[in-house]
Amino acid sequence: MRWATLAATISAAAFASAAGVAYAQAGKQDERPAVAQDAVVQEGVEPAQELRVTSPPNAAPDRTYAKPEAALLEADVDYMVREGRRALNRSVDDDVALWTASVFIDDFAAGRYAEARATLQNSPGGLQGGMADMMEPFLLAAEGQVDRGVERVDAGGDNLPAPLPEVERALVFESAGRLQEAAAVYAQMVERMDLTPPGEAEPQNMEEFERALGATRVSHAVYRAALVHHRLGRTEAARRYYNTVLEFSPRSVDVLENLRRLDAGQQPFEPALTPKSAAGRWMIFLAEFLTQTEALSHMLSDADPEPGLASPAGTTMLQLGLLLAPDASDWRLYAAQEVLEAGGTAGAERILAQMPADDVFAPDAEIVRAGIHLERDNNAAAIASADRVVANAGNRWTLIAAAADIYRRTDHTEQAISAFDRALGMVQAPKDRADVLGWRAFAHRYVGNYAAATADMRAAYELDQGVDTRMLYVSILMDDPQAWNDGITVARTLFAEQPDSVLRLNALGYALIQQPQGLEEGYRLLWRGFNYGQQDFAVVDSLGWAYYLYGHFDQARALIERARDLSNAQEPNSEILDHLGDVYWRLNRREDARAAWRQALDADPDVPRRRTLEQKVSRGLTTPAPRQRELPRVDLPEGPAQREDL
Repeated sequence: MRWATLAATISAAAFASAAGVAYAQAGKQDERPAVAQDAVVQEGVEPAQELRVTSPPNAAPDRTYAKPEAALLEADVDYMVREGRRALNRSVDDDVALWTASVFIDDFAAGRYAEARATLQNSPGGLQGGMADMMEPFLLAAEGQVDRGVERVDAGGDNLPAPLPEVERALVFESAGRLQEAAAVYAQMVERMDLTPPGEAEPQNMEEFERALGATRVSHAVYRAALVHHRLGRTEAARRYYNTVLEFSPRSVDVLENLRRLDAGQQPFEPALTPKSAAGRWMIFLAEFLTQTEALSHMLSDADPEPGLASPAGTTMLQLGLLLAPDASDWRLYAAQEVLEAGGTAGAERILAQMPADDVFAPDAEIVRAGIHLERDNNAAAIASADRVVANAGNRWTLIAAAADIYRRTDHTEQAISAFDRALGMVQAPKDRADVLGWRAFAHRYVGNYAAATADMRAAYELDQGVDTRMLYVSILMDDPQAWNDGITVARTLFAEQPDSVLRLNALGYALIQQPQGLEEGYRLLWRGFNYGQQDFAVVDSLGWAYYLYGHFDQARALIERARDLSNAQEPNSEILDHLGDVYWRLNRREDARAAWRQALDADPDVPRRRTLEQKVSRGLTTPAPRQRELPRVDLPEGPAQREDL
């Protein structure tokens, strides 16, 4: 299958232990101290206003969901609090950390500090446990006990990796307006950090891997340091920190806006922290860490991906954090996109609805709204969102390019190309121009204009030879018979740089099997890639398609069915379903074939694939079946004969 980029997300062993899940799983007796239930989990407590607004419109008070994740997909935190109170009343250990966090934040947001402390006291480990380590410092700060809050951070900071303890300490100082002390903590934190941004290429050693895992955390922490120094009028230090963040995220609109304000002698556009918003910001830091830890744990377990949220615990912390820190608009965008990708269109819409219309990220929110409309098959509304973005983007060429991609996905190719042309006219940096040319090339390829796509990719390659540009170059040129050899040449250089990379093995192997002269070499490479990445649906599908081209349809079926199952954890993939339909047809499973092709049509294929799929549904396969030939010998175990052997 066409190359696919795997993005690292963030994960949660620490939350399991710190918040008490591991405590319950270890088989220990429930040692939670006896606390008056009416002080901790009393039903009927008026919810904090911040949480009440998350209730879906016209929602029944007694509404239920099959599991907490379903409520998170609806962004229904009000329900989470209600169920949290009921669960803690029953002393239920399942999801105890999730329920405790929800109830604590509700009481904390409403100013019910005694009840919030009682909730922590009643959590696993009590006031010395992991949940209290994470949340009590901000409760103390809200009560005016800032120094005790900092001491509490120091007492429990060993449970979290750097720079999180320093961030927590500085946020407590920020919440009380003690900016000089916060600045000192941040400055020491930054001195100990690796400020090298991760490279484009996949990590090749542990140092690069840790750098990639920590990139979001580092840039997030340095941005807070920049804000504090900015508020204190320490212009040069603030500028240095802002520019460090730009090295990680070159087009961050919030950083660019604050640099403009710094030059004009103005304060940052974000409001100063209060104890409530500081706790929210802290929960966002924890959410990022939890999500990454859970995703990493899942990868290391070698388990098949599952549909839905990558980390329900991380999503809970993020949605709670946004309610306490409503100005965290960049994270609001992330939260909406996360829920949208997991199938929660209504939840994503409600998360975005809490962003003010004049927010610096409001145009970005309009792009996410367009994505919501596309998920609902409302192309007219998606185009209207894209039109608003183009009209209000100003000099933000990335937004114009994003709107162009919305036009592409709704088959408005002329508008897409016109918007890409406009974006291209706004950029000068070679890497930026290469990016726009690459996106425009993909738009040309999407409608089957392979010559124009190849021309754009050649121009992009002349400007930039970064990994992303070269990978797209291979993907575009493999479809153009006149340019296939050039694509293979670039794919070979990528592979030579990292011969153990599944991504690069798949890029070269799949490109090779597009032409008969590359089939044998591609098959051998794809077997090697499969040996490294049996959870990677792209390489599994590619190897299955190589089996198909050799006429071994049963083996092809086993692999491509697995690729379909793996990809469905994200979303149905038209290319895999198209391949599967062809395999079924060769096995005389005609109805199964047409069902797979119809599913491929529903999965938003590009225009050429859509046309061939429509013909297949109508007339079936009219080309001769690949002749069965002997498979090339590979120095690896032979391929699986049946689906269950995988």
